[in-house]
Amino acid sequence: MDPSSLSNPHEAKVDSIHMVLSVDFSNSTLSGYVDVHTTLQSDNVSQLILDSNHLAISKATTVDNQPLTHQLGATHEVFGTPVIVEIPVASRGANKQFTARVYYSTTKASPALQWLTSEQTAGKRHPYLFSQCQASMVPCQDSPSNKIRYQAEITVQAPLVARMSALFTSQVQNGDLITYHFNQDIQIPTYLIAIAVGNLVSRDIGPRSKIWSEPEMVEKGAYEFANTEKFIQAGEDLLTPYIWKKYDLLLLPPSFPYGGMENPMLTFLTPTLLAGDRSLENVVAHEIAHSWCGNLVTNRYWSEFFLNEGFTVFVERKIVGRMYGTEMFEFEAINGLKHLHDDIVQFGEANPLTALRPNLEGIDPDDAFSSVPYEKGFNLLCYLQSLVGVPEFEAWLKSYISHFSHQSITAEQMRTYFVDYFTEKGKKDSIANVDWDSWFNKPGMPHNQVEFTSALGDTAKELAKRWVSTNGEGIGATEFKVFNSQQKILFLDTLLALSEGKSLPIETIEKMDQLYELSSTGNSEYRAKWYTICLRSGLTRIQPKVTAFLIEQGRMKFVRPLYRELNKVNRELATSHFIQHRDFYHNICSKMVAKDLQI
Repeated sequence: MDPSSLSNPHEAKVDSIHMVLSVDFSNSTLSGYVDVHTTLQSDNVSQLILDSNHLAISKATTVDNQPLTHQLGATHEVFGTPVIVEIPVASRGANKQFTARVYYSTTKASPALQWLTSEQTAGKRHPYLFSQCQASMVPCQDSPSNKIRYQAEITVQAPLVARMSALFTSQVQNGDLITYHFNQDIQIPTYLIAIAVGNLVSRDIGPRSKIWSEPEMVEKGAYEFANTEKFIQAGEDLLTPYIWKKYDLLLLPPSFPYGGMENPMLTFLTPTLLAGDRSLENVVAHEIAHSWCGNLVTNRYWSEFFLNEGFTVFVERKIVGRMYGTEMFEFEAINGLKHLHDDIVQFGEANPLTALRPNLEGIDPDDAFSSVPYEKGFNLLCYLQSLVGVPEFEAWLKSYISHFSHQSITAEQMRTYFVDYFTEKGKKDSIANVDWDSWFNKPGMPHNQVEFTSALGDTAKELAKRWVSTNGEGIGATEFKVFNSQQKILFLDTLLALSEGKSLPIETIEKMDQLYELSSTGNSEYRAKWYTICLRSGLTRIQPKVTAFLIEQGRMKFVRPLYRELNKVNRELATSHFIQHRDFYHNICSKMVAKDLQI
């Protein structure tokens, strides 16, 4: 059973759901009903238990409106309130089909949804709704262990447009209301159910891809993500055919808390990726990789999140390496290792949440969110690849995806498949000494870390070290300006690492800014790192730029570390600024920043 869910798929397994919902911006609610189609797993099952989180449940019926007895269970502070529907005696029995229609509405406290006023959008003319369904917007079995199909009918006020992580099939207009119809006929975990409603337009960016956004950003998005089809084709070459029919991108308003979210058929992206030079397009490669790792082969429990993210990072870097050269794989690995080290220092090296497979019993999975499943999982795969060889490991990866497609699996299943596969291939001795227990369960940095080398990376790190050792004496602007974007990021990351124990003098910071013009850059990755360096060095003139950046976007990757750094040098400013603007942030981000600032 999933420790992060209150539902009972082991007794009454949900196979599909059909949502019929209306979007009400005046009250910030979705309301209507959901038909929950289940298969009973044994003769003695008498209840269907669904997860809900700040949802208002009004009644339960059969599809022909016969009342069903239901009650709400005790509310769990993390996992919400179970909805318990009694299964009529005549409907019970192993392998019998049972459908419950649950009438409900979301509430303003529903963590799955963020409602934006027109003033919070790019166009300033229409409101906006988007989801982030780690906590679901619908009563369901909210566990990655169970995959479902879904259909939806979403009614909105014209001229707003609705889109979901499903195939759009039709729309019907009735006066000033439009009902959009969607169908997802590939089984997915419920956290991949997604919705967005707003003033949305699209542009074609490939034979199976569109970019969606508000009109004000759509052309920038079309330019920035023009390589989407190349990424998909590289993924297909490495793995298996892309089965999801289409791959659209949705560029969200700035308060979206992540870089991207891999919703099938409709990847959500942050506008902080609009650098103007495609330098941050790797996020799209990452989300495309999720089409196989996570969406097709899924972690059964959140404690084994690395089966989604570690594999996805590995495939992302393989895709980038195939498109831009193998050194980029190594280069990205070096950058990732630095971020892993930073997060483990932040958590504490002995913190059990830094294990690849942490115990999340009773713990909100959001509290364990870090680069650990991403980068430590990536390093595990690199280590395994080093034991068997690159071509052999890539062949295993393709076989792994094919073998476990449409399933939710455990780390033990992955391990067993790896061992059996390479034993059959005659490489038993090569993999005999893998310490799986330490890889899965030991906190801290990876214990069998692969060494990555990159001339591009060495050049960036060397320049950073020269700045520290000479305070910039004899350094000009040219070296930095010819770096690619990833080299610039590594340069700044290296400065951050070197400034942890000893901050750079303000005069050095000012000289660097004069040469590199970092305080005026529009690249969000550069800004976040540069602002951190400045805060650590005591450059007070940077604080207004930091607070402005903190409300230009709500991406947790930037918001949380910058609030922590600002808090160290000016707690009053950090706390007052967050309290004033906390409603701008997605509730996941707001919750985590409040914990960081101990508010």
